[in-house]
Amino acid sequence: MSQTETHHAAHFEPKPQRALSAWIQLAALASFAALAAPFFWGRVYVADDLGEFHLPVRNFYAEQLRRGESFDWMPGLYGGFYVAAEGQLGAYHPLHLLAYRWLPLGAAFDLELLASYPLMFLGMSLFLRRLVGRRDAALFGALAFTFCGFNLLHFVHPNAVAIVAHLPWLLLAIDVALSANDARRRAVAELAVGLLTASQLLLGYPQFVWFSLLAETAFVAWRLLGAPAELRRVVGLLWAQALGAMAAGIQLLPTMHALAGSVRRIPDADFANSGSLHPLNLVQLVAPYLFQTRVVGQNTHELGLYAGAVPCLLCIWLVGQRRNWQGFRPLVLGLIVCGLLALLLAAGEFGGLYRLQAWVPLANRFRFPCRAIVLVQFCMAVGAAVAIGLMLSLRAEPKTDRPARGIGPVWIAFLLSVALALVAPLIWPEYVADPLLVWCGPLLVGAAAVLISLTLRGARGAAVALVIFTALDLSCYGLSYSVCQRTADLHDFVAEISLPPDHSNLRVAAAADGTTLRTGDRMLLAGLQRIDGYAGLEPARQLDYATTPALQLAGVGWVWHTASNPSKTAQEWTRIAPTAPRARLVTQTVSSEHPDDIATLGMEVAAVEQPVALPPASPGDAQVTADAPGRITIETQAPTRQLLITTESYDSGWQAVVDDQPQPAVRVNGDFLGCVVDAGRHHVGFEFRPWSLRAGALASACGLGLLLCTCWFRVRRAPNHHHP
Repeated sequence: MSQTETHHAAHFEPKPQRALSAWIQLAALASFAALAAPFFWGRVYVADDLGEFHLPVRNFYAEQLRRGESFDWMPGLYGGFYVAAEGQLGAYHPLHLLAYRWLPLGAAFDLELLASYPLMFLGMSLFLRRLVGRRDAALFGALAFTFCGFNLLHFVHPNAVAIVAHLPWLLLAIDVALSANDARRRAVAELAVGLLTASQLLLGYPQFVWFSLLAETAFVAWRLLGAPAELRRVVGLLWAQALGAMAAGIQLLPTMHALAGSVRRIPDADFANSGSLHPLNLVQLVAPYLFQTRVVGQNTHELGLYAGAVPCLLCIWLVGQRRNWQGFRPLVLGLIVCGLLALLLAAGEFGGLYRLQAWVPLANRFRFPCRAIVLVQFCMAVGAAVAIGLMLSLRAEPKTDRPARGIGPVWIAFLLSVALALVAPLIWPEYVADPLLVWCGPLLVGAAAVLISLTLRGARGAAVALVIFTALDLSCYGLSYSVCQRTADLHDFVAEISLPPDHSNLRVAAAADGTTLRTGDRMLLAGLQRIDGYAGLEPARQLDYATTPALQLAGVGWVWHTASNPSKTAQEWTRIAPTAPRARLVTQTVSSEHPDDIATLGMEVAAVEQPVALPPASPGDAQVTADAPGRITIETQAPTRQLLITTESYDSGWQAVVDDQPQPAVRVNGDFLGCVVDAGRHHVGFEFRPWSLRAGALASACGLGLLLCTCWFRVRRAPNHHHP
């Protein structure tokens, strides 16, 4: 046991609390059972982005895996999209590859969503046990974090929750690497840091990897301030993380490729600050249901700050216990500082700290600074673990004045909750929720205050009631938003999709006539292919697909209108005709990079970036003989040299081969794929083979190999004897 562990354990280990630990584990199991209930009923989670983005792209991913074919290029989005590079699919994560290859889609999808929570609970309990020493306190902190508002509200962002689930394991491995005396343990811990870092990056949501890195950096700084370690141990950690990042090259390099061609390649300040946490959202801490959307703003799952009444009050109580911090003073002070900094980071434009991120490459491309709430709630969960352990320890002391010690600030928080319930309807009548929901805040905070007071007094069963109340409070808050909103039978969910009368070989669009409507990708589950779509790294395009000429060039045959479109009164499909075939030959080209000019050229003339000399003649014939994701084969017959145009979106990763000879792929009409073919009959093949994927695969192999070799070499060099 490290010096830190021994020091902490001296305060929290006098009397094991096996019964309370069992109750906490039972409460966590019940919370997880409520979360997983739809899975056991054979349903899938489809609320918000789950049904509108994650499920459709994973359906494509699973189909390609079962066929043994490439899944990197998805024709169904944006007329063709580098979906593996977009990141949120986590296409190259080993668990995703296995689950979606061998399990039914619904089971694999639900498993991906649910697996993060038990792993997070286990990792958090092990990390906190090492940090605070007491088992029941560690389990309570794990319960508070695993089912906190952020992690349950963000159930609709499975990659984000999965990355967060790595955080306690990373901190645990970092602590072992910095403090263990056994060289073998340090080597294995550094290997774990590298593998966990790679796993995070392979999940493809880099903003949350950034938050994790901030937490890891803060933890290392805190550990070094408390017990300076040898410099080589810190260097070893940095080396392990660098190799972990290299091992994730198969995801990182494609993401850089996609970012360079996306609408986010040059973000502005408004984009970076969109989704800032307004300071008024602090009222959520003691009034979670005060507003109609629960938050000040419209995006509940992004702005939800509530971390549970009990964890919040425990943190308030802990701050007032300065005289009893004893050996935990550095930890508590570190939590206060880091929690406040994280809150300022989440505040975005209101906090100022987020401006520093604008100077960090890649991190300056992130929006929704409010997502740093996860770091706030992590600090609160650790603080709650310290507080509950300290509270149970104080309760065991034979002092006559211990029952009332430090409870005043807790009741002040309750009075604040009551005041908000009384005043808010007068100040913000149009935003305040129904009275029943408004008064849930004072009821929850009041009940938490009573249970904390009874626990301090040593009342029989109070600690158990505190645990059960915490689990119910967190579960009701999170599950009522993220899970209970919508689950469905997968077949019924697909059957509800409206189809156009005839969609064979024709693309569709979900917005037109100058509207800015963006709908989700659910229709892809029914086999439709779109020229538009919904994704995080939306590709930048030159044509305006709200105009009919652009839709015709893209081969779009139908447009889906909804009631959100003011020019339509109901949901309906509108036919677009005529529309470009899948492949065609043209004999006239112009050099143009202006979208307005391109859209008015019609079908007979093509716009190219570089001049292409073509003799005058009648267009030849082009027949598509094979059309698979990332692979298109076309037979052409032309009297002269002509330009072959497809309706597939252009990307620098496309390679063209004409009669087994490489030929440059050409960007045509701003957004589409083509190449030049000579006179006569030719066999043309297009294949999506981006350099980023090939280089990324090589980087991953090298990074993983170096990581394993480094661990093996250090274990072999370690002395055989163990120093306690």
